Amino acid sequence: MVWKLDCDCNERVGVKIDSMKLFEEIKEFFDAQVKNEIFKEEKVTKPFYIWKDDGEEKKWYATKWYKCLQCGCLWEFDYPDFPASGFVRKFENGIYYEKE
Repeated sequence: MVWKLDCDCNERVGVKIDSMKLFEEIKEFFDAQVKNEIFKEEKVTKPFYIWKDDGEEKKWYATKWYKCLQCGCLWEFDYPDFPASGFVRKFENGIYYEKE
């Protein structure tokens, strides 16, 4: 008999990462999900923020994207660069949109 692990995406939400302890816990979670073949890493293709001023433009991209192989949810994970915090955002329908 083959046991298939289910995801718990419905029970999880996005979060601001403002401590090293929280970052390490979240990183371990995502690493374990990939190892257990529940999530797969996706190439980050869109910026979460675009800054424009006087014809100059800068784009900020998340560190990682993960796609849940069970429910299709897309997770955006931006590592903190302290003192700047990081974040995790959830896209339940698997479709990425810019941060509001």
